[in-house]
Amino acid sequence: MDFSAIIKEVGRGKQGATDLDQDTACALYGAMLDGVVSELELGGMLIAFRIKGESDQEMLGFYRAMQQRVGKLVADPAHPLPVIIPTYNGARRQANLTPLLALLLSHFGLPVLVHGPLLDPKRITTAQVFAALGIRPCTDLSEVQGRLDSGAVAFMPVGLLSSGLEKLLALRWRLGLRNSTHTLAKLADPFDGRSLRVVSVSHPDYLIKMADFARLSGARMLLLRGTEGEAYANPKRMPKITYFDHGNTRVLCEAEEGSIASVPALPESMDAQVTAAWISRALRGEVPIPPPLLTQVACCLVASGVATQLDDALAIIAAGCPK
Repeated sequence: MDFSAIIKEVGRGKQGATDLDQDTACALYGAMLDGVVSELELGGMLIAFRIKGESDQEMLGFYRAMQQRVGKLVADPAHPLPVIIPTYNGARRQANLTPLLALLLSHFGLPVLVHGPLLDPKRITTAQVFAALGIRPCTDLSEVQGRLDSGAVAFMPVGLLSSGLEKLLALRWRLGLRNSTHTLAKLADPFDGRSLRVVSVSHPDYLIKMADFARLSGARMLLLRGTEGEAYANPKRMPKITYFDHGNTRVLCEAEEGSIASVPALPESMDAQVTAAWISRALRGEVPIPPPLLTQVACCLVASGVATQLDDALAIIAAGCPK
């Protein structure tokens, strides 16, 4: 593969660059994941795509290459669809409640897979909060499968999901910028389609990009603007949540408008131990769970097939929520 020729096409800036076709994009990203691109050429391409932006066909091609290389898991047909929660942003200013979302989904009978990095030099990761809760990361695929089959939440380090993804994500700290992998990792599906992905974005423009991907790829996923990029609903204000299912689109809940009626009680800091202690109290019913997270859980119950309507799912939650 002539990497210099590809750099020449995609590296001419936002206005002059040429998009790759899907097959070329698939071969290129596969080479990136396999580590056969030199550091110089790899850095050039990652920066070029950062400036140009990925086209729909490039995203589909990159996704194909990634899916060919992620570790594979099996969804039990006797259980509801497993819910996949990617966690690649972490806490920057406020407590990371991704573990609360995962544990609530598990409480209501959904298999839950969470995947992401173990550490981030500048943020509190979901893995760190899980560790404070006594939930350690899985060490191999059989352990992930076993936890899911037993009904426990499984945390899968990104290196176990794909060593290639882990290496490309780590280049952020050398290049100073995120790259296409930060978007693609959120789309990874070890179940090859028999799952529900909860996908969040930080910036409004990426809502359009992710929605286009979901429609073109036929993905089953919930899309929302996350909290500091994490996949849980903002505990202070309900975001819009859209359900995509094999090309069909359905808005399950609209974003809250206007001023915030009341600010929920939340962890006092983003420290992992403080966050974990607060989550434990919430799961015991000692502090109220923010309504947006409960509504998000209801959306997952609808999208995974446990309930047909949001009102039905909310009724299930009202009956079984920790008190």
